This record gives sequence, structure tokens and C-alpha cells, in this order.
Amino acid sequence: MRFSLAAFLASSFLSASFLAGAPAQAADLPEPLWEAGIGGGAFSGPTYPGADDSTTQALFIPYVIYRGEVFSIGEESGVRAVAFANEKFEFDISLGASLAADASEDDDRDGMPDLEFLFEIGPQIIYHAAQYEHKSWTSHFDIKLRTRAIIATDLGSFEDQGYIVEPAFVYELKSKRNRHLEIQLDIEMINGSERLNEYFYDVDSRYAKPGREEYKAKAGYIGTEIGLGLSIPVNPQLRLFGGFDVEFYDGSANRDSPLFKDEMGYSGGLGLVYTFFESDERVPQR
Repeated sequence: MRFSLAAFLASSFLSASFLAGAPAQAADLPEPLWEAGIGGGAFSGPTYPGADDSTTQALFIPYVIYRGEVFSIGEESGVRAVAFANEKFEFDISLGASLAADASEDDDRDGMPDLEFLFEIGPQIIYHAAQYEHKSWTSHFDIKLRTRAIIATDLGSFEDQGYIVEPAFVYELKSKRNRHLEIQLDIEMINGSERLNEYFYDVDSRYAKPGREEYKAKAGYIGTEIGLGLSIPVNPQLRLFGGFDVEFYDGSANRDSPLFKDEMGYSGGLGLVYTFFESDERVPQR
């Protein structure tokens, strides 16, 4: 299952604001220089893009946020080194992930190797296209171009699995009175390298059988995902989040693969983030 909620969930795990403050304008709320805690939840979705079987898994991970003037970690993009930024353009690093899936969970991959956890990391260029001020909310629209290397791991070994190129359109609505209250809508168009698409759609001769013919995957378009996410504060340490994706695979470069079964998929997740520690030193919101 591609962790297609990654953009929103990463900002939920690692956003610039885990601390609920008293109602006030967001710009007036200072943030801790660093903080640490844990985030996680349960997620469900297709075992891989175009699969007709799904998997449900739980994931909990620790997080650390550091908000330096030049370098930061744990912000909305995960890691940020300000190589270039102005009012309209920004360059930083983006993260993503795909949860592991056992071949036994998918009838179409029965007898084939399991799909391992995929970690995604790479640069992105952000164009801040528009920002609007409402009475109680601030909204902004960004256009992002991401390129990420894909690394498969079972935590005992690591293997390169190619890369993705992913244009994305992101609309975000944030409360001015509580920076934890956020709504995000995003559209992502995913294109995979030959190596990545082979990982999902190849059928080697040794795994071929009637109804699952040998197939060689090619580079190209994987699909488009439309996602909606919501973050809600509960108390100064705890926030809840949820998200839902609809995935469209019509037009996929590898729709002729015997492993490509469905032109539409659905993913969803619910979780929480809890802050255990934070610094006394505060910095302005950036």
C-alpha cells in the first residue's frame, strides 16, 4: 500500500505546531525551538497501486522537531535546509512512504515476493501560488514538484527501487485561532521509474502461471491521487488526525500487467500525535 496520505500525515506527525495554545492569531503564537513525542495510527488501502486487494496496518513512530533559522527538521516537509526561499518559491526535501504488504494478503501476488516498506526521500520545488485571509482562517494554494528516491527495506537490508516524479497541487486551510486545526486537500500525479514499476508490476518467468502471464514493466504514469485530511487539537499535548484518498489508475503505463486489477482505489487513516517534551526557548512562527 502506497502511503498516499503521506503529505498530510507527515505534516500531522511532524508539523510546525503540535502545541495547542489559547485562542489567538496564529502569527502571535510562538513555538518551541524543539519538541519530541510520538505519533501513529491505523491505515488501510490497496496493497499496491492498481491492486484489488487491500491491507490494514498500524504504525507508531517517535518524532523530533527542531526549528532553526536556517535548518529545521520535523516541519511540514520533514527536513528543510533553506538553500533557497522567497515569498513565491521554496526549495527543500520531501518525504514519503509505502507500507509493507505480504504476498499472502493479495491473491494476485500469491507465491511472489512480499512488498517491503518503501521509504521515499528527495528534493521538491514549491511555488506559493496564492494566499487568502478570511475572518477566522488563512488559506493558501501551493504547486509542488517532487522527485524522490525509493528505498525498499525490511530494516535488515536496504535496496534501491528507483524513483518517482510527482507534481502536486495542495490547498490548505488553517485556523487563525488555533494552529492545530487544519484542513488539507491535495492532488498528486505519480510517475514511476522503470525499476519502481518493475517492483509493482513485473511478473518473472518463475512466477508466471495461467492467469498470471510473464510481464515486463516499463517506466511511466502510475496514477493520480486526490486526498482530504483533517487535524483537530484535543489538548495542549494531543491532536487527532484523519485522512481519505481516492486513487485513479486509469491510463497507467502498466495497465496490461496481470497484476494490474483495478482502475480505482481507496485509502484512509486515523491517528494521533502526542508531545512529551518541549524546549522553554520559543521562536517566532516561520
